[in-house]
Amino acid sequence: MYLLILGLMALHLLVLPIYLYLTWHHNYWRKRGLVTVKPLTLLGTYPGLLTRKSNLVHDVQRAYDKYKGKHRAVGVFMTREPQILVLDPQLAHEVLVSNFRSYRDTLTSSYIRHAKWDKYAKRNPFWASGETWKRLRSEAQVGISARRLAQAYAIWEEGGKKLNEYMANQVLEHNNILETRDLCFRYTAHVMADFIWGIDAGTLTRPLENPNKIQQMASKWTSYAFYMLSIFMASVIAPFTRLLLRFRFYPKETDDFFSNLTKRSIDLRLKTGEDGSRNDYLSHLLQLREQKQASHDDLVGHALTVMLDGYDTTGTALLHALYYLAESPTAQQKLRTEVQQSLNDDKSLSFEQLCALPYLEQVVYESLRLSSLIPQYTKICTNPTHIQLNEFKRLEVEEGMTIMIPNYQFHHDKQYFPDPETFRPERFENGVYDELVQKGIFLPFSDGPRICMGMRLALLTLKSALLYIVSDYQIVTSKEKIVPSGDSGFGITLQGDIFLEFRRFMR
Repeated sequence: MYLLILGLMALHLLVLPIYLYLTWHHNYWRKRGLVTVKPLTLLGTYPGLLTRKSNLVHDVQRAYDKYKGKHRAVGVFMTREPQILVLDPQLAHEVLVSNFRSYRDTLTSSYIRHAKWDKYAKRNPFWASGETWKRLRSEAQVGISARRLAQAYAIWEEGGKKLNEYMANQVLEHNNILETRDLCFRYTAHVMADFIWGIDAGTLTRPLENPNKIQQMASKWTSYAFYMLSIFMASVIAPFTRLLLRFRFYPKETDDFFSNLTKRSIDLRLKTGEDGSRNDYLSHLLQLREQKQASHDDLVGHALTVMLDGYDTTGTALLHALYYLAESPTAQQKLRTEVQQSLNDDKSLSFEQLCALPYLEQVVYESLRLSSLIPQYTKICTNPTHIQLNEFKRLEVEEGMTIMIPNYQFHHDKQYFPDPETFRPERFENGVYDELVQKGIFLPFSDGPRICMGMRLALLTLKSALLYIVSDYQIVTSKEKIVPSGDSGFGITLQGDIFLEFRRFMR
């Protein structure tokens, strides 16, 4: 009995410090007069971050449903760290736009100091903070401006034609059934490789290459980056482990591959003397090297910045758009009619014509709303400020505090989008998109100075692919309904292989 008592005492002494460490801040919000989300566990408000038994979107949804309409914001805990959860879209607009000077940095930018071995990640504005972010964004965005994309539009036109040629062969070989995730990533890999490095990736032109090296490396790179993002979030409970275990966002194998690819592409461009004839991103990189003495690593970092925007998330967005159109034959036919009535005699559309198609834009926005591929934005308070909770009460926000904006919840709230799980592109007719963004309700690309730098690039890639596919094919779902589910990180998306039927129209 004596030994048992000693054992229990030892266990208590061992567990007590862990308990105190995990719960030390649990009175933080009560002391400051902000409602704390219940239940609050030893692992914080979102235990699924560590247990992997629930998706972050589901954990946030429970808090959102319980407190929305009652409070502008509530206090939560990301494991043991206090955080503010925004419930009012107008407050989201304040954080992202009107009070941006107090929330300049993002949660992802705070991670990079613990990823010391990531020489290319720290050159991406997505991970950067402060003046470094401002400089990197300024250097990179010139190469993907609306003017630059219009000048490079021939890349997307040629890519669309190659996509159709590839699909025509594949539907014959596979009885009209195509694994659509692979199709979408082949397309985005093709146009990104052509735009960024001026090369033919071979994903559409050499289908027998299995695996295709560029697509393989791009998928490995983005999958690893997004997976590590969830690991960094979970490791807030013990941030020292990031340095101890030498965490990094980009694998060294892909660093080496894209470094060599960039070097070879630059050497080839200089050798052939094509720089004056192509307004692609590679020509922009050469301008940075000449005018701002950008190093090789700087150029690779900028190339991967554009790849991050244009390959994985855009490919996934295209997959969802095709799936929703397959599930909605009426919307699909309405889009097809608009496209066919707008085509020139040579079956083409100019850059300006493509951007001006109203229903195509509505289809893209509605797809982005339903999929909500970036389900949250988390900002960091960089200058002490306050939040007006109600007419009589305000919350002082300290420097370093994080604040989460739950895009997924706003996008799926029936108060803002009636019958929110139904695909209805007409929600965005009559220019309502701008109004919803300004109200903080619809944020597929965030908003304010840190709005997604690759927004125009993504929209061009999505619209171009849909133009070529819908004009030539009827998209039909498989017999079994596919339901989006939680992924390994923090989104709710289509998982695994997605087989759709593509019935080609006879000309």
